Amino acid sequence: MKHEQDKVVGFQLTGMGNEILQGDGFHVSFNANPGSGISLFQSDAGSAETALCAGGEFFILNGDFRKEYEAIVDQGLTACLDFFKSKSELKSSWSDTP
Repeated sequence: MKHEQDKVVGFQLTGMGNEILQGDGFHVSFNANPGSGISLFQSDAGSAETALCAGGEFFILNGDFRKEYEAIVDQGLTACLDFFKSKSELKSSWSDTP
């Protein structure tokens, strides 16, 4: 049984160089420098990307949206997808479409 004090809050740095924010059944990944290290591709804008990852799909926005996702992650996947859709003009060409 997971106790409330065991809950990880905020983005956590991984050994791969990106930061992960856990949601309930999904996560958000932030990569400040796509294309460096072991990344397989460059970002559209050559800068940071924030990806909502759920069910094997990746909903990627060009830019840093950590604060926005942190504010809504506890509201669940639907709230995060709604936020992603509201920023459609910043959608990466690498992104899946919800």
